[in-house]
Amino acid sequence: MSLLSDDSLEFAKKHIERYYDSDFFPKSQEYSALWHSWDSVKKELSSTNISKIFVASPTTSTSMKPKGGFRIVQQLDPLSTLVYTALAYTVADAVESKRPSRELNIACSYRIDLKDGSFFAEGNGFSNYVENSEFLASTHEYVLSTDITDFYNQIYLHRLNNAIEFSDSSLSNIANDVENFLSKLNGKTSQGVPVGPAASVVMAEAILIDIDEFIINKGLKHTRYVDDYRIFSDNKDELVSVLEDLTLYLYKNHRLTIATDKTEITDCSTYIEEILHNHYELEKTEIFKKLEVYNPYSNEIEELEECITDDVERFGEQMNLISQKILERKYLDLGIARYFLRKSKNYSISESAELIFSNFEFFLPVVNDVFLYLDKVSNEDFVERWKDSIIQLSESSFIDRDLFKIWFEWYISRNVHLLNISLLRKFIFEKSSINSQSQAAILLKNISWIRSKKEDLYEVNNKDRLAILRAAQILAKDERDHWLKLTEQTAPLPLDRWVAKWVRETT
Repeated sequence: MSLLSDDSLEFAKKHIERYYDSDFFPKSQEYSALWHSWDSVKKELSSTNISKIFVASPTTSTSMKPKGGFRIVQQLDPLSTLVYTALAYTVADAVESKRPSRELNIACSYRIDLKDGSFFAEGNGFSNYVENSEFLASTHEYVLSTDITDFYNQIYLHRLNNAIEFSDSSLSNIANDVENFLSKLNGKTSQGVPVGPAASVVMAEAILIDIDEFIINKGLKHTRYVDDYRIFSDNKDELVSVLEDLTLYLYKNHRLTIATDKTEITDCSTYIEEILHNHYELEKTEIFKKLEVYNPYSNEIEELEECITDDVERFGEQMNLISQKILERKYLDLGIARYFLRKSKNYSISESAELIFSNFEFFLPVVNDVFLYLDKVSNEDFVERWKDSIIQLSESSFIDRDLFKIWFEWYISRNVHLLNISLLRKFIFEKSSINSQSQAAILLKNISWIRSKKEDLYEVNNKDRLAILRAAQILAKDERDHWLKLTEQTAPLPLDRWVAKWVRETT
């Protein structure tokens, strides 16, 4: 058993403030309460054995893939996110030290460089992966392309424990704590790291260290981006043998499997022409060059503090081209779609809504970016223009898809102009989560809602309980303080107490 260090917790705080807690969900609102009582939070976490820290069940949902099907994505509760991020910080440098050196361009993805709340060096290595793939293809006859099936969700936790200890034997206790923490997060299941938190990237790279070494020992050149491998040889039969050996190694040592539908051996000339140099990919590269340097695969995207007029004008001039490139493909290109949405958001370009509302189903794989954009541009005039389309979304079949519903509720409950539309207000207060109802009640100062929920405080789940406590801010001071002081004394979990204290002291 071990303790979290002060440095690891300070890093975790800065990381969450600067970036995100999950790449797929709205950021939890309880972080403001944690920062308000940060000294107490840090003291509690740093003085409790990691194995004894309470781990709440994460929010689990599905995210649509562009070619159909879904992936499982998760958001940890705020305290678990702090702990997980601090654990990743603790092991990150050791993990990086055991990966193939950067100069080899083998493990291209997410080179670790702990600095100012960031886990990773500038960029995420995708361009290095593409460039090295092209170089190796130009000097070999054949390439084996393969990746691992459902990689994050299939990681065997005991092997992750082994990988961390292998990186640095002094981390043996921390390795046990990581395994125990993730096992509790998974409901005692010994498989899977959550998809969404940046900390999981560090854990995934730890698992891949010996797999890179296995291929290197075969005497072949290879490069990879996360679990997407390219292995090169002048002998096709040699690649068949390597694929067979790799398949056995992954199963016997990690209980991982190769994605057969994404596995093929191709002659390198065809690979260069049809994969690396196909017309669409070259055009896409040119678009990004024209519209500023942008990494479409990055998980760490910061808000632009201000817009430069020339950039706004240049992007506006290229919008039609980008729109065409998005729609001409059978499947949504995540890179261009995210670029389009994030630029439209940062520059508050309301005209982009035309493309989105006309093709909403096509944009579902990037539903988080869609609603972050809509939230930014939804002033009174925008809502008046698009209210019928927004109402239609509330009545559409999309509402049955978990992640869409989470983001749609988040969007409506944050905007008073939307809540003034009776159908949308009814949707929030009758069909949405308590978390969204709470946000709407706060915005509308709907005192009847919080009074009707107070008595249910200990009858609901952890997340809903926190939402009810947040809404206490609209109560009269005497009523609010009396109830929250009592809650601070009787609440079963520390986070409840910190949220109650935050509301009481800042309202």
